[in-house]
Amino acid sequence: MHIITELFEIESCRSVLREDFTSNKRKWEIVNSTTECAEIKDGYYCMQNKSCKHWKYYKTKSQLQVNSDFIIETNLQIDPSEEAYGHFGLVWGFDKEREYLNRFTLSADGKRAIIMHFEKDHKKIFHRFQSRKLPSINSSNPVHLAIIKMGAYFHFSINRVNVYTAHESLFANHSPLIGYYVEPGLFVKSNYLEVKKINVRPLEVVTGLQQLMSKN
Repeated sequence: MHIITELFEIESCRSVLREDFTSNKRKWEIVNSTTECAEIKDGYYCMQNKSCKHWKYYKTKSQLQVNSDFIIETNLQIDPSEEAYGHFGLVWGFDKEREYLNRFTLSADGKRAIIMHFEKDHKKIFHRFQSRKLPSINSSNPVHLAIIKMGAYFHFSINRVNVYTAHESLFANHSPLIGYYVEPGLFVKSNYLEVKKINVRPLEVVTGLQQLMSKN
């Protein structure tokens, strides 16, 4: 008896969005109000959530097609001059009404990651994962976040260390919109965001355990 494990070989990788924040050709939100501030400055997209209760997000269109295999990656860091406790990171996969979406975020103290499919007001949460066993992370330095979708699975990494893998059925995946997530009290900036479309070829691999089982 053979049990087949599906792995993938990347055949091609093409950038469909590369943002270095030297201009605002992608029309990121620029705002300065009592509850938030967002601006492009010195090669960074700077986002400050001044509110006390509400999270903010800042989005753009990625040109990804539904069911595509892809990589989303960015560098993010927080202002170390202010003591903060919230989460910051990426959002993606909005539905058409932009009421349901996914988030991949890191806590300001660098100790917890949350991956979630949720309703925008957080009244409904469809899937939630939280890790409290992250490697040491100083979020006042640039932190690399990546979401990789290959086949039926999403893989999530922080500073190129995988922290979670989950099936695509657990997430909203109906829109090419992607962006940043910022909770109250945080000042976050990013110097790049890139989206790559990848083409993968499934590989059938028989592991040592499977080889032993096949002999019975």
